[in-house]
Parts: sequence; structure tokens; C-alpha cells
Amino acid sequence: MMKPKHLERIYDPTDWKGLEGNIVCECGCRAFKIRCFGEFFHKNKLAIKEYENRYGQAVRAVCADCGRDYLLYDFALHGYDGLICRDGIAVPGEIFDDFVTEADRLFEIKMFLEYDDEEQFLEEIVNDESLQEDFHFTMADRADIWSWVVIELRGVSSGIVYRDFVNEELA
Repeated sequence: MMKPKHLERIYDPTDWKGLEGNIVCECGCRAFKIRCFGEFFHKNKLAIKEYENRYGQAVRAVCADCGRDYLLYDFALHGYDGLICRDGIAVPGEIFDDFVTEADRLFEIKMFLEYDDEEQFLEEIVNDESLQEDFHFTMADRADIWSWVVIELRGVSSGIVYRDFVNEELA
């Protein structure tokens, strides 16, 4: 089962492969304030947004009980286009916005992750000499380089499910 390194302590897989899971704070809380950077193309759907002549999209979760702040996803760090093709840029935290709806300020979070299979990752990333000059990838990095990410939110107060809050192909 794969778990992204940066989510290792808070990602609770709900399937045997680890492709989908719930976010649970280290304190045990499941309610989070959502902080994000991106452009909303529908009322509750976050898209990639241009920033300093590159592209950014990121989602942070702040625990409602203890206040711990977790990076869930950053276009510049967790996918081929943003990281390897260098189309992405990590945006500073001060330009993140709180995501709130008419009904909710706190959310439970579910993530769905898609990866290249081992052979493809080995061939296209680990064995690519030009990539290795800049990145020094190993097979252990596969868990952090996604080909697709979906983040779904469920309002704590309302129970409303905000499907595809993030739904990005990253390769």
C-alpha cells in the first residue's frame, strides 16, 4: 500500500492499495478548515491559477481542534506537469484563501490518488538520465508523484458533499 510521505501520519487509506483515504489529524479530529490557492471555475471547484508566469494550485487543511496545518496537495510538488515539467510554482501561504460555503466552514476530507504503475515510473522517471541530473528520483518517490488527484469535502454542519473540489490530471 502506498502513502504519500507528506501525508503519512494523517492519510487513513480506505482501500487496500491506498488509492483513496480520509484525512485524520494526528490528534484524531476529522474536521478541518480548508485553505487554498487556485481559481474557482464553478462555485465549489478549484482549478489551477496562473501565478508569477507559472501555475499554482494548492490545498491546506487546518485542524479544527488543535490547529495543526497540513499541506494536502500542491501542483508544483505532487505531479508531473507541475514538478517534472516545471509548469508549477509553490505559492506562499499568505495568498491562500479560506474556503467557506453558505452552509459550512469546516469539512471532512477524502482524497483519491492515482499513480503510474511501477514499470512506467521506473522507465519514464527513475531511468531518465536528464531527470536524474536535476531530481535524483528513486522508486520511493513514486508515492509522492501523482498522475491524478481528487479531493472531496463533506461539510461538518450540513453534511453536503462537495465532490471534485479538486479534480486534476497531473500528467
